[in-house]
Amino acid sequence: MKQIIILIAICSISLPSQSQDQLEFSENKNEINLGYFNAFELNGINELGIGYKRLKNNGALRTSMGFNFFKYDDDYETEQHKNSRFEVSPRVGYEFHQSYNRFRLHYGADVVSSIINSKSELISDNPNSNRTDKSREYLFGLRPVLGLTVFINKSISLSTETYLDFHFYKSTEERIRSTGTTTNTSNGLSMELGPLGIVSVNFHF
Repeated sequence: MKQIIILIAICSISLPSQSQDQLEFSENKNEINLGYFNAFELNGINELGIGYKRLKNNGALRTSMGFNFFKYDDDYETEQHKNSRFEVSPRVGYEFHQSYNRFRLHYGADVVSSIINSKSELISDNPNSNRTDKSREYLFGLRPVLGLTVFINKSISLSTETYLDFHFYKSTEERIRSTGTTTNTSNGLSMELGPLGIVSVNFHF
């Protein structure tokens, strides 16, 4: 984690003066990004999303929307478990570029936000054992990013990116039991390192 933070800091200091002198492999100014799946953990819970970049002389304006959803049920003889989660994450920011023929290093930062809803239910033959847990979480913060793009041709490329999130969060949890309902609210600041291997397919036009 420390190595990635140091690398981002070095790039942000040393590369802006060089990036303006480098030519992009593709001269197309618009870029659509699709995917955001983890190439190293295909069986995990992956984020789906779409992004757009408008290239400038030394980088690009970037915006994207991520989605994460899962739902599963487990049935047993006397009870049933239901779980679901939905997350939507809009982001907007700017990135600088350093190009090396078909390779393009990018670094910058996004303003990020997320809304996360989750629900867990236990439905039992014994009504006294029934329970439901609901939660809603809001996040807002800053995300420094560091990534690499490889051009297949002037119209298609693949990118991988890692990030470090600094965000404020506020969450509300509701617990429903046979004895009554309780609600808890919490808020604070947190930091999260993004996983390696996040991949997107990009179309340049």
